[in-house]
Amino acid sequence: MIIRLQHVGLSLENLRAFEERFEALFGLKALDLRKDQGRGFQFDSRIMFPNELWLHCVQNWNPESRVNRFLKQHGEGLEHIALETDDIEGDVAHLRKLGVPLYQDKIFNAPDGFEAFVYPADAIGFTIELIQPHATSWRFDAAKVSDANILGLQHVGVAVKNVEQAAERFEKLFRLQAVELRTDQHYGEQRDIMIPMGNERLWLHLVETTQPGHRVHEFMKQRGEGLEHLSIEVADIRKAVIQARSAGATLEQNKIYLDRPDGFEAFVLAADNHGITVELIEPYPTSRGYRPKS
Repeated sequence: MIIRLQHVGLSLENLRAFEERFEALFGLKALDLRKDQGRGFQFDSRIMFPNELWLHCVQNWNPESRVNRFLKQHGEGLEHIALETDDIEGDVAHLRKLGVPLYQDKIFNAPDGFEAFVYPADAIGFTIELIQPHATSWRFDAAKVSDANILGLQHVGVAVKNVEQAAERFEKLFRLQAVELRTDQHYGEQRDIMIPMGNERLWLHLVETTQPGHRVHEFMKQRGEGLEHLSIEVADIRKAVIQARSAGATLEQNKIYLDRPDGFEAFVLAADNHGITVELIEPYPTSRGYRPKS
């Protein structure tokens, strides 16, 4: 059974350059650097979030690896999500019963856990890892969260052609149900739905748009379906925006959006952050992701 979203995998040209940039923009430090992964062809580290997950930051130069092939095809960006399970054998048996092929058709006994991978074409446009931790696995460590203004990773934005079809496919494969379909966003030109991941206030945000020029529309034109952005919940969006701007970031439309139903929002664009768009969001009391102030 799927327990939570454990990590989001990033494919990077230069790990150190990304770590420095991400910390300057958002105040989050990369930790746990490893230089002995991927049969000696990989450097990696992780960036911790309070709601029991991390970004897995990967620089891999093995041309035969999945991560490096993504880099060559798409450039830097969000490469996969990892769903933690307490029964990988059972989840893989379920996928095989559905006729879903796995990467190299096996469960890997890797340093970070028992792992299996579903291809983008067989999922909803991006690679999905199933992982069951074992003795040598990385574990969540709340003490390694490095910025008190960061409350959590709120959602991962996914660009799709059809939200209902994508949600139905995801539920069929991983038995996680979507909720709260909305058909009235962005003046009726956006439809979206959320898939809760099991973490505190964290979901996949599936988005379908017909709005020409919209960020998600342009992503779809260039890349097709896939992982489009990260949304980081902050306690004070003005403070977060000041930090990002002081690091030289240009915001989408150069502003904080004050009229969005989900909260105060600002977007640091992919060009300023190694191919990864990051939304900063401060929910208000009517937002679905609101956290009451303690």
